[in-house]
Amino acid sequence: MVVLTLAALLALVAGAALETIRRRMLSRWGIWIEHQLTSQSVKAGLTAGAANPPILTSIEKVSSFVERGLSAWLDVFWAPVFLSCVYLIHPILGLIALAGMVLLICISLLKEKLTREPRRAERDAAKQAKDVLVSAERHKDVVGAFAMADAIVGRWGRNRVDGFLQRDRLNARGSSLDSVIRALNRGLSIVLLASGVWLFLNDGASLGGLFAARLIARFAYRMVEKAAREFRSLREAREAYFKIKAELVKPSDIEPPLLPGTSQGSLVLDEVTFRHAGSRGDVFRKLSLALAPGELLLVIGRAATGKTTLSRLLIGLLKPRTGQIRLGDMNITRLPDYVRAEVIGYLPQHVELFEGTVAENIARFQQSSIDDVVSAAKIAGIHEVIIRLGQGYETLLDDSVGLSGSERKRVALARALFRAPRLIVLDEPFANLDSSSRKTLEATVRLMKASGCSVIVTMSGHSKRLAGLVDRSLILGGRSPEPIEGSVRPVRFGKTELRSVK
Repeated sequence: MVVLTLAALLALVAGAALETIRRRMLSRWGIWIEHQLTSQSVKAGLTAGAANPPILTSIEKVSSFVERGLSAWLDVFWAPVFLSCVYLIHPILGLIALAGMVLLICISLLKEKLTREPRRAERDAAKQAKDVLVSAERHKDVVGAFAMADAIVGRWGRNRVDGFLQRDRLNARGSSLDSVIRALNRGLSIVLLASGVWLFLNDGASLGGLFAARLIARFAYRMVEKAAREFRSLREAREAYFKIKAELVKPSDIEPPLLPGTSQGSLVLDEVTFRHAGSRGDVFRKLSLALAPGELLLVIGRAATGKTTLSRLLIGLLKPRTGQIRLGDMNITRLPDYVRAEVIGYLPQHVELFEGTVAENIARFQQSSIDDVVSAAKIAGIHEVIIRLGQGYETLLDDSVGLSGSERKRVALARALFRAPRLIVLDEPFANLDSSSRKTLEATVRLMKASGCSVIVTMSGHSKRLAGLVDRSLILGGRSPEPIEGSVRPVRFGKTELRSVK
């Protein structure tokens, strides 16, 4: 008895140590999976315009399953071994244990099926409620100005109530089936005990064999029960794994060699045609033009004529349906991201600055010399404003920083001018600027032209300030209401008109 007790205690200690080691290994494995795949997927998602790409969620599901749920499924492979031991003690006891586990698996699968839809509906309702609050926070000025708080709260409350109803459905179904599983566990123990006593009375099994079979069957049942509780996480991890696999096996574009003279070549649009997904008509059709270093192209058009679309084509965020956009002899869409960022600057129509210091925003959060940052700020005419801030270039940009809309736009312009790009695209740069900022922007454009930088400016109409700087004018959606100064030679591409100013 003493030997058996010591052996049992030693087995318990060894089992606990091995379980600790296994959990640590699985935890590190999960962290390794997430670390190896997350950076690559986030970069691909941001390049495609998604801050939180779907593959990132899939990686998190796989990593979470490896850390928390995989151990249960590793244990379940021992269940047949325990069942075999029970069967060797007596076949009837083995069949009873097997029947209990089959019932457990069936009930667990039924639970997963019945709770899947309420769980999804609850998740959607919670997301909608969160989106309402996020939208209200983003537009809190409008909410306060129009006394919309009660309406917002009512809309949020309706989504929350819907989520509560779905949670109640989920809990009702889940609790009922959990009760059935617990009853099955107790019932299996009772049936095994009763059958073992009957076999003992009929000399079919010994009393020791009876208790051993009952104990071993309980171990096997618990293993299957733990794995059944992780069935949903297994299914989600399996689906996530195949999504990750499908994404990783996509053929990646081979980075082409950078041809000589690319950064000094002309910008060429060669019969460019573009159409938005789901649209029947082309935004541009066979649009061709060339812009030499030091020239300024003014793109004019009313709203929804394709000015922003053209800007995104020129910086490589969109790809033409047919035709090419080249810088020198290189197709812009084939330029590596880091090269494109070095040679092309971009000021979007709607300026967004990121949480961080002024210097970090101008340097695009890259490791850079402060001289490059200050140089870009001086060209954009924002240096004097920055040095008057509390911490200068190290000032954190948040709502407490007293920068006007015009000044924030000039910070974004400095970001576009960082490290002197070869081509710069300014999408509606004069919108929402005060008179002083407009003069500063005009001086900046003049300086960029003088340095040999090609400049593309999109506007809703002609600018008298830029009239003397414009070399070519591209009119989208028909003729411009105001002719530009100089001799004009129009060339038409569908609804697009190209003018050269002599």
